[in-house]
Amino acid sequence: MTRVIVADGCHQIDSPLSGTRYYARGARALEGNVRGGVFDMTPADAAMAVRMGGAIASEAGTARRSLGWRCLACGFGSYLKTCGRCGAECQREGVRG
Repeated sequence: MTRVIVADGCHQIDSPLSGTRYYARGARALEGNVRGGVFDMTPADAAMAVRMGGAIASEAGTARRSLGWRCLACGFGSYLKTCGRCGAECQREGVRG
C-alpha cells in the first residue's frame, strides 16, 4: 500500500481505476471529523490520484517503535516525551511499567 495525502476534510475517495472506495486513516474518519485526508491505497490507485491532481504521494517512511514514546493516559504515540493529545507524560515505546 502507498500512502497518499489529499486536502483536509476529505473522508473517502473512489478510485476510477479499480472501483475501490478508500477511507481516510484513523477512527476520526468514521466519525466525520477528519483532520488530514491521509489514505492508504494500492500503488496503481495512488499514482492515478496523483496524476488526477489534488493529491500527493507521501514520502514519509516507517519508523521503529523503539524510537517513539507512548502516552500512558490516552495511548497516543509520539516522538516527544509529552503527549501532544492530552499533555500527560509518555513512556518509551516497548518499555514495560
